[in-house]
Amino acid sequence: MPISKSKTPTKDGRCWYFRVCYKDEFNNNQRYQSKKYMTKLEAKEAEAEYISQMKSDPVKVPEKMTLEDLWESFIAYQDDKVRISTKVGYRYVEKHFKELFKIKCVDYNIHHYEAWKKVMNSKNMKDVSKNDVLKTFKAMLHYGVKIYNFNFNQVLALMEKFKSPGERKKEQNFYVFKEFEQFLTGEDEPRFIILWKTLYYCGLRIGEARGLQWKDIDWKKRTIWVNKQVQSINNYSSSYFICDTKTATSNRKIPMCDDLYDSMKEYYESVKQFKNFNEEFYCFGEDKGITPIPYSTARRRKVVVAERAGVKEIRLHDFRHSCASLLINSGANISVVSKYLGHSDINETLNTYSHMFDSALNSVVNVMNNLRTK
Repeated sequence: MPISKSKTPTKDGRCWYFRVCYKDEFNNNQRYQSKKYMTKLEAKEAEAEYISQMKSDPVKVPEKMTLEDLWESFIAYQDDKVRISTKVGYRYVEKHFKELFKIKCVDYNIHHYEAWKKVMNSKNMKDVSKNDVLKTFKAMLHYGVKIYNFNFNQVLALMEKFKSPGERKKEQNFYVFKEFEQFLTGEDEPRFIILWKTLYYCGLRIGEARGLQWKDIDWKKRTIWVNKQVQSINNYSSSYFICDTKTATSNRKIPMCDDLYDSMKEYYESVKQFKNFNEEFYCFGEDKGITPIPYSTARRRKVVVAERAGVKEIRLHDFRHSCASLLINSGANISVVSKYLGHSDINETLNTYSHMFDSALNSVVNVMNNLRTK
């Protein structure tokens, strides 16, 4: 740093000083200003000694920093690096490890993790949900190693995933086509009819369906452009935010079958008569589409319709699984199914829907059995 001369010297005439910029134990930018020296050379020599002393000192970790401090630093660091939905997700899982917040980072060890693991196992949560929380917590610890030089590597290696003995991977529930047709007999509102058909035929996530606007419909090409999603802080909150699709591959254009196209076109012509209507309106939204449909509204409606129709109740996300089942059991290529659903890679499709390929496996055996008859 350059040596500076003060305009307000001391009584004995000292006016030369130096400044040094550095990062403190919390990785914040700081600046040190020296006392004043009689000559410029004295200030320069003092600066060199100060910098030399800083370089010779071993790297120090912030001994007073708690896991709560580290978490807030991690959140701030991620602010411009992750999607809005990811940041909301961080705040949502935060509640699950708040009991660890008062622990100093330098004191954190595997015993703290094991105690926390017992608390997590006492909660009514699936392993997959607990491991999502663990994934975020470990990401924070890795950040602490990288930014603050904390010695978390050994404990990170010992932090095993949650795995409950006897817990089976849940097979996805879904409607076969006849069940879906029966489900629709319980619905009489056009807005919800096209919602259920869009979820079932196109395999949209509910957030993607909530974000669908009329401008995303290409009537000539008969396609739906999925390019965003609407999410809430939690599924029962009245507030919402608009964000990008889950992954880059989730941004996709899906062809509409005749049944969906006809129903959607008819409803579009109806709502288009609204005097304030414009293409920015949401296809399934409230008040003719001015605002997106709340998740809770769609969920409650689904329960009512299933009861009216006398069919089993499935989750909103299970309409997406129903679409996958429909495609797979119709003999669609796995790569086509993966692209249609907007998965990031084929392995995700295979891992999620492997149980649905049973009929396909049986058809392979039938091919082999028929070899001798040819």
